[in-house]
Amino acid sequence: MYDCIVLGGGPAGLTASVYLARLRRSVIIVDAGLSRASLIPRSYNHPAFPEGVPGRVLLDRMHDQSSRFGVERIVGRGDRLERTEHGFLCAVAGRTLHSFAFIYATGLVDILPQWPDAVELVRNGNLRVCPICDGYEINGAPVVIIGNNRRAAKEAAFLLSFTESVTLATLGAELTDLSPADIEPPLRLTTARLLHHRPLSGDRISLEFVDGGRIDAAVYSALGCRPQSQLAQAVGVRLDEEGRIPTSQHQRTNVERFFAIGDVVTGLNQLGVAMAQGEIAAVALHNDLLAFSGDH
Repeated sequence: MYDCIVLGGGPAGLTASVYLARLRRSVIIVDAGLSRASLIPRSYNHPAFPEGVPGRVLLDRMHDQSSRFGVERIVGRGDRLERTEHGFLCAVAGRTLHSFAFIYATGLVDILPQWPDAVELVRNGNLRVCPICDGYEINGAPVVIIGNNRRAAKEAAFLLSFTESVTLATLGAELTDLSPADIEPPLRLTTARLLHHRPLSGDRISLEFVDGGRIDAAVYSALGCRPQSQLAQAVGVRLDEEGRIPTSQHQRTNVERFFAIGDVVTGLNQLGVAMAQGEIAAVALHNDLLAFSGDH
């Protein structure tokens, strides 16, 4: 019986595991090795890394740090999650883990264009998913936002902070909750289907359309995301309309001693935010267990 199971080995879960271990709690982290952070080619806005840091390097350092404090790690995905009389049960990689408390840090998956090389393009920095993270590096270059709804149009407008040339490209998909009249200059709209895409040197992509148009640009996917919240919902955790998990200021959910942190939680998807949520949840959980043991 562990004090806590941490489900998710990204920056949020790893930070929580370090704090819990240093609070002398028995903790195991379940890590499928699919953290969204692993796709970051290099983050330049994460504090303390003036030269930037690749996501994979950051994760490796955090894994090393947690292991130095004795955090046990199991590689695999959580297959089943249940509430028990004394806490929680998590089935993973042929093992059944039990804990008094649970931290859910499974993150989300970005929906990318249906290109066979889409994930590799993200990893190489050609295809982008976060203008807050890397809008600064656009440096006035043309930008294409792939999407067909109002949210994508808002992201396109946001990117006008970094360039005067922004095009919303639906790639042939119909507009959903907006019309061409909603796209006001200097924003542009193209509804043409894509003929071909080709990564360029640096971090740009050349997009060629069936109508003969071509744009060489910094390309963002604004097709949405899928929060990995299904297992949490299975134990009664309440989700918002997007499938994310709303929490209190101490990262508590509506289920007792069940905390949620990182990108699966409603809020800003940033490394520093995820880490801070991990710290907050770990300390709150520790205090809850102190009170729990005192009552029993």
